[in-house]
Amino acid sequence: MKTLITVSEIRQFAGSGKKTMYIDANTIVTPAARDAAGECGIKIVVGAPPEKISEKHQRNEAGISTKITENVNQEASGAVDPALIAKIVGEVIKSLNQSPKPPQLVKEADPSGLRLVKGNSVVLENFNTGDPSHNVKIKEILSIKESPNMATGFMSMENTTFDWHLTYDEIDYIVEGTLEFIVHGKKYTGTAGDVFFIPADTKVTFSAPDKVKFFFVTYPANWAELSGYEK
Repeated sequence: MKTLITVSEIRQFAGSGKKTMYIDANTIVTPAARDAAGECGIKIVVGAPPEKISEKHQRNEAGISTKITENVNQEASGAVDPALIAKIVGEVIKSLNQSPKPPQLVKEADPSGLRLVKGNSVVLENFNTGDPSHNVKIKEILSIKESPNMATGFMSMENTTFDWHLTYDEIDYIVEGTLEFIVHGKKYTGTAGDVFFIPADTKVTFSAPDKVKFFFVTYPANWAELSGYEK
């Protein structure tokens, strides 16, 4: 018996407050449903729930699996219900018409405001220096709502040099590689473990002779607005 999970099922499952959906190998999850699960922080696991979970709890953890299976049947001969095929095709077409969404950061939040951001969920995106040939990427990891005073994230550069006018304070901690700053004609070179502080209203040249990745913090948080940056 085939089961199908779409966006609507994911949203219904999210309403239950559960974070792990257990499915069997015969379950079909549409691309849009997987995106929705990521946005809701729901983990989809192929296999049975842990044995210590009661049968009733398993049904709750699996969400609306019973309701799904009532809608989709597979004949003993192995033929798939045409309604199932039509539903899958509809979901795929719908997902193709949607703009791709950037990967979601994985965070843990405390009511106090504390945030834990999982480093392996950070995927850098292109940074616009004004020159499309430049290989520069960036990813802020906290929103203005989460951190109204400071912006923070990661940036990487590869064989790239560009000029920038910092209209905000910035601290850069080099995670790996070599980062160079040129100010008033003098070059300052930092490597992994080193920290740069650049005060507001400083005109600098960022340079990476090879590859570099660094963690940055800016004050205030609206650095992009202050510098007139556009993606």
